[in-house]
Amino acid sequence: MAEDDIPSDAPSELDPPEGIQGADEAVEVLRAWIADGSLHVTFDPETFSHDVSEWGRLLSDIAVHVANAVALDGQMSFREALTAVHEAYDQGIVEQHPEVTGKIIGRPTH
Repeated sequence: MAEDDIPSDAPSELDPPEGIQGADEAVEVLRAWIADGSLHVTFDPETFSHDVSEWGRLLSDIAVHVANAVALDGQMSFREALTAVHEAYDQGIVEQHPEVTGKIIGRPTH
C-alpha cells in the first residue's frame, strides 16, 4: 500500500461504530494502520480459536461494508466496488509476503 493512497485529512483514529456503546456484549477484534507506507495490524489470534475460518468470514463481511460505503459515497456501484475488493484480495492472497513479521504480545512466554 502506497503512502500516496491515504488522504492527508484521514483521521488518525476512527470513532467506534454506532451500536456498540449500548451493546450487552462487544469486543474489538482488529485494528489496522498504514504507517510510512506499511500495513500494521493488531489482533488476538485466539479470537476465533474454535474455528479459524471465522477470520475469512470476518474479512468477507468487512469487504461488503467497504463496498457499501464506497457506493454510498458515490464512488462506484456496490457491485463494482465489491468486485474490485475481491480481485485485489485474490491477487494479494497469492503473493508471497516475505516482509510480514509479527509476534504475540501481551502473553507470558515460558
